[in-house]
Amino acid sequence: MKKLLTLCSFALLSLSGSAQTLEPHLGIGAGVGTTGIVIDASLTINDYLGVRGGIDIMPKFKVNKDINLETEDANKKLSQMTAEINDLNVQLKKYNLQPVDLSQYPNGNLPEKLDLQGKLNNTTGHILFDIHPFATSFRVTIGAYFGKEEVISVYNKEDGFLKPINAYNEAILNAAQYPTVKQVVDKYNLKMIGGELGDYFVTPNPEDQGNVNAYAKVNGFRPYLGLGFGRSVPKGNVGCQFDLGVQFWGKPDIFVPTYDKATKTYQYEKIDGDNAGDDAGKVLKTISKVSVYPVLNFRIVGRIF
Repeated sequence: MKKLLTLCSFALLSLSGSAQTLEPHLGIGAGVGTTGIVIDASLTINDYLGVRGGIDIMPKFKVNKDINLETEDANKKLSQMTAEINDLNVQLKKYNLQPVDLSQYPNGNLPEKLDLQGKLNNTTGHILFDIHPFATSFRVTIGAYFGKEEVISVYNKEDGFLKPINAYNEAILNAAQYPTVKQVVDKYNLKMIGGELGDYFVTPNPEDQGNVNAYAKVNGFRPYLGLGFGRSVPKGNVGCQFDLGVQFWGKPDIFVPTYDKATKTYQYEKIDGDNAGDDAGKVLKTISKVSVYPVLNFRIVGRIF
């Protein structure tokens, strides 16, 4: 990829230098496509070379989804020990630990479902060079897009919804230090609440104050290569441009909040498809192969001078 961009850059410079006259023209354009709503300014140097710079505003599309927290077994145990959970909270307060307050949940039980929302964050800027090798409307375009590394985020819709889960998990993790807490945990064989994802144990981090966030991360700087028709600035008052190409944004990485039972630490961990179990592993391996983002845009540009 680097060699290809280097060769195109040399071609761009040679075409610019080979033109006998400079004919600069300035324009402003707007368009729409897979990069969102495009707004940019453009400049033609001569019949062979033009440049565009601007912003691509991607609407923040949101998708709602609920997942099973697998708390049915824990709730069955909790329903059998109303007095014991009250005693547990008394002991937690005694040791200045966070009590398990289930009053915000239906029936006073741990939630069985978690409402999530996914959001696309792919607004970018761009600098593109249009090379017209035959001095016609056909062109080769090179350049780069740049934007946030976190392009997709997934989070709980209700702020602080998982605070009781944090308190419940922390009570179990700290039980060994507090004998009266440990008695209740051992009696009912209580386990941490979370999801097993192959070698990973996914659970909310207490530092996030009852919230959870997972995200997909790509390169912030994304080289671009494409073909198209139309000049950066039209020879008339108004013109059209069509772009077809790809952004090279690298292999997407998926980060989720996990707890490492061996080191006893919380972290946001990059998930490896080889260690994420069969079903999730297949999905992650597929996602990791999508190292380019397709660009298909239509743009209308007006000439200023």
